[in-house]
Amino acid sequence: MKTRFNHYRFVIAALGLLAVLTAQTAESQAATITEEIQKKIPTIYDYLNQRQLKNVGVLKFRVKKPGENVSSSVGPLNSLLADRLEVALILGNPFDAARQVNVIKNASSQVASLENANHLNSEGRAAFFGPSFKLAWGDTEVKADAFLTGIVQIHSDRKHATIGILCFNKNGGPLEKACPLIEADLDATTLGELGESFNLRGAFDGGSTQLSFNQSQQKKQKLALDQSVLVKSEKSKFPLFDKTAPVQLEIQYDGRPVPVEMREGQAFVAEPREGQQVQLILKYTDPAQRRVGVVLKVNGENTLHRQTSRDLDCSKWILSPSHRQTTVKGYQLENNQAQQFQVLSQSESRKRAMDYGRQVGQIQLTVFQELTGPEPTPSLPDNAEEDLIAMLRGTQPSKQPRNLDALKQQLRAAGNKKIETRGLIVEGDTKKNKVVTVKFTPDPTPVMSATIHYYTP
Repeated sequence: MKTRFNHYRFVIAALGLLAVLTAQTAESQAATITEEIQKKIPTIYDYLNQRQLKNVGVLKFRVKKPGENVSSSVGPLNSLLADRLEVALILGNPFDAARQVNVIKNASSQVASLENANHLNSEGRAAFFGPSFKLAWGDTEVKADAFLTGIVQIHSDRKHATIGILCFNKNGGPLEKACPLIEADLDATTLGELGESFNLRGAFDGGSTQLSFNQSQQKKQKLALDQSVLVKSEKSKFPLFDKTAPVQLEIQYDGRPVPVEMREGQAFVAEPREGQQVQLILKYTDPAQRRVGVVLKVNGENTLHRQTSRDLDCSKWILSPSHRQTTVKGYQLENNQAQQFQVLSQSESRKRAMDYGRQVGQIQLTVFQELTGPEPTPSLPDNAEEDLIAMLRGTQPSKQPRNLDALKQQLRAAGNKKIETRGLIVEGDTKKNKVVTVKFTPDPTPVMSATIHYYTP
């Protein structure tokens, strides 16, 4: 542990100094983290090409919140930023074949089983350069030349962040910056991905009819940031204890409700024992009596179809005045099949927490209200906007494309699909759950996000 801390001290110091300086500015001109990373892709390619690094993977990011240790498991954001950077590298691959980079597919997943792999020290970094890895296209396996990763420091105002994109390569040496430090703004989506909680109901519900769609979204985004700060400082109720919240969540072990404990603005439940049956009960409590869509994730995976996309793109459980409760007993799969939650033993839990897999120990609830009235007419996106949408999705085709051009085309096509949600669970047992598909178009800004910790790595 001492080695890891010392190695990252120089990164944290640099990010911390810049965060202090930028926090003094009342209004930031930065865009979101994903938008700002997209702008740096050409610079990252220059860095890789200058060092002749051809086969490159992306590892999950680490995050530093104010007053907390650097962590690889603050929420889905750790892995989602790696997913998005990987997609950005694919889409930004130059037309010039001499400058192209072979992108390793889901590098974090592929290295998760590597013994002693640890990018925080020199011995651990050497372990990445022995095996071969699958690429994101074709059927070729290659040995890695380099890996990119990152560290995110959330500023003390909890509304802005500084991001460092780091690289280490097969020639040894320390982690080094692959591009200049990035300044970015947080938004409601990123808050949920960071494991932060907020509730907009009662404070702002749908916005004034005098506001345009974009103005309404901007107002809700600002309010989400403000509300999350109040929840964190315990000046506002945690969403699960707020009577104005549209949805409540009851966690049960072996059929018995588990009490939620609050500590420093965060929610915790006791860790389930190995073999205990876990079920999550969604309860509709929306005072506005409107349909809502709920994304319920366990360990960063959606309980519908085990999706790992951003919440807006995920399938959602639909609750309404006519369907007020859904019991989730596991991950709902295709063909009305469900896979029960599995509780790991203590030793397995500790092992899982140390690998490069998606974050452990959290249950996350994100609520979207239904978009009513005429939808805004979208303009045709330019190439950069098209790539940004694909980046935000952060997912790749299930079927391996034959070449880079085919992969680019599939990523952009998937990013342009209209966001419609499916999934309304009805009665069933733990092995077979019948799901009825319904149409639901979500308002893009979530009205509630709540994170509950059940295991602390």
